Amino acid sequence: MPKLTGGATTAEHKIATREAMLDAFIRELHEQGWQNVKLQTVAQAAGVSRTAVYNYFPDKSALLLAWSTREMDRFLLLAERELADRENPVDRLEILVKLTLVEFSLQRFTGIALVELLSAQDRESFLEHIVPLSALVEQVVQEGVDAGVFVDSDAAASAQLILACVESRRPMLMAGDRVDAVVATTVPFIMRALGVAWPASPAAEPSDRSAHDR
Repeated sequence: MPKLTGGATTAEHKIATREAMLDAFIRELHEQGWQNVKLQTVAQAAGVSRTAVYNYFPDKSALLLAWSTREMDRFLLLAERELADRENPVDRLEILVKLTLVEFSLQRFTGIALVELLSAQDRESFLEHIVPLSALVEQVVQEGVDAGVFVDSDAAASAQLILACVESRRPMLMAGDRVDAVVATTVPFIMRALGVAWPASPAAEPSDRSAHDR
């Protein structure tokens, strides 16, 4: 189990233990697949007892939900940083799509196929964690509509369609396709659907996700 170090509080220790469990869980998921993930192996990989895992997470679905929430929070912080100095809605949407595809390339076992293995209640909870991303995409689309650079449309519906399009590219990334190649086909399709003449002026490239504190 992660040990208390000099100056570490009990609360900090609990956070570190929880983080270790989540990191161990995603490694097991990548290596073993959802059906073969066991709390016992997660505990061993995290260096804690199985009882300790149960103190935090009752089952592997709870681990998945907690891990997904953590990663979405990190993604939104990254997106906020990347979008901070971008005012053009076209640039902002391009960056968001690129960031999402990069994220998919790094997290290959958390898509719709996995969601379908969850119970109805857990599936609903899992899908709730993408609501902030959907809201952000909707906001950017509305900015583009208001600025006259996107066709007049229902921003909420457009955001759902954009995310569905991006999600449909996940299998290509899982199969090993290069992220830049997937971006090169996805971004133009989305932009043209919104009435943007493409290619537009190049947007700043988002930071490498690997540089983000995971």
